[in-house]
Amino acid sequence: MTGSREQALAPLSRVDAERLLPELSSGRQTLERRVLRARCLKYLESFDLAWAELSAVLPLVKDPLLAARVAVDLLHLSYYLVRREDSVRFAAMAESSAAGDPLLLAELRLGSSIVRTASNDVRGALVDARRGSDALAVAPRGRSRDLVTTRLQRQLAHLLSHAGDYVGAAAAAEATGRNAARVGDPAEVAWATYTAGFVDWFAGRLDTAVDEFTRAELGLRQYGSSVWRHTLLCLARAKLERGELSEGERLARQSATGATEDHGHIALLRGEAEVAELILGRAPKGFPEDEQFRDFVRAIVRGQRGDPRTAVRMLDDTAREFESRGMDHWAIGAAVHAAYFRETVVRGGGTSRVGHLVRDIGARGGEGFAYYLPDVAAWLGRAAERDGQASALARTIRARAEAAQRRAKTDAGAAVGASALDEATFGLRSMGLTWREIGILRDMEQLSREGRRLDRAALAARLGVSPNTLRVHLTRIRAKLDVADKRGDEVLLQAALSQRPLYSLASAVSEEFERASQRG
Repeated sequence: MTGSREQALAPLSRVDAERLLPELSSGRQTLERRVLRARCLKYLESFDLAWAELSAVLPLVKDPLLAARVAVDLLHLSYYLVRREDSVRFAAMAESSAAGDPLLLAELRLGSSIVRTASNDVRGALVDARRGSDALAVAPRGRSRDLVTTRLQRQLAHLLSHAGDYVGAAAAAEATGRNAARVGDPAEVAWATYTAGFVDWFAGRLDTAVDEFTRAELGLRQYGSSVWRHTLLCLARAKLERGELSEGERLARQSATGATEDHGHIALLRGEAEVAELILGRAPKGFPEDEQFRDFVRAIVRGQRGDPRTAVRMLDDTAREFESRGMDHWAIGAAVHAAYFRETVVRGGGTSRVGHLVRDIGARGGEGFAYYLPDVAAWLGRAAERDGQASALARTIRARAEAAQRRAKTDAGAAVGASALDEATFGLRSMGLTWREIGILRDMEQLSREGRRLDRAALAARLGVSPNTLRVHLTRIRAKLDVADKRGDEVLLQAALSQRPLYSLASAVSEEFERASQRG
């Protein structure tokens, strides 16, 4: 491996990074090798290290195209590290030189699109993504073009879902999968499967979405990446919307991710409006452009807690804000919920609007109403069945929503989450623990909850392994958690649980239940 200029400039996938990084850890560190090594770190999600190295190298690079390459990667990293103030500078730095390389220009447009997505500027993000696709038209055929095409189509699939163009989103998701299969990277294939699930979820095809998210999670879990975490969260929410409350919340805990509005949404799906309000109230102030998502949840909380007039006003305002950003999927969702609460204020005030809403969903290629409350979707389906043009889709929406209500009713008494260790799953995977090792820790936690001593013989019998095999597993867990040999096995469990995030839905729920019990 020579660390040539061509390698430093070329698009990379995760499998490329895994192959190249060991070779780049020794030998003469030319600028090209330093750039390539930093880019490998980026694709292995060592974002801080990649940022520091690329920032250090950038002033030293005299080759205009290589400097543009570094600036494009820093642009992408500015999204992951939430350094929006730097994104404009890096985009401008790369603009003129990247124009001479269609693949690099396409990656520049993709980076700009992703940054705009973080600001919920879906219209602008779509323009950038399409300009990236245009740049690829003159790129030479081959794996590099397939890789960049995969990522651009994946971005388009997400953006078109947010825009409520479910037909276009499905076409982009199909193109993502087709190109990912040619790239030859299992991570890209699994990510493409997640993308298909995301598109089906937004279009209301919950059953298909759950199947695709499940397959994607199986493919991504070996990496313990941010995409894996997000896939778990999406799978959790899709399952919750199908009425699978306990399983959905367990998965949400395992993901150890999600914004405040995501946690509030999960609480609403469990029928816990008071908990959702608590979560929103205790969260730190976020970016101004994200507030409409929180206002969406706040409005539903107000409606559920007896103030439908305020809920309608807030939802109407939220719908207008979503429309201004090109986020029609969300605008439709806000309008549906506004109609639901408007019906409780004035009889007929909400039902007069539902036929138009369901026809709009169908015209866009949607097959149901996804996101937020099955109760609202069931009402929407019943009310729209009277509209001749909307009746077929309305019956589908109603049937799916009522099935979710039935599942939720039977699942309502289930314990909240399966294990406190679920919240530590991502941290433990990041430290190198295998799923088998996490399973052993979960059994140790169960014994502790039962008030039983962590006796190795009892644990080995519970796991169905020999004491010697258990000893080997515990030794490996101890090394990964950096726990000294002389400390007892109880300390292993404590060290594992310390990987839980400081703030989580589970802690908010438990605190609220404790307060409620104290109030009597």
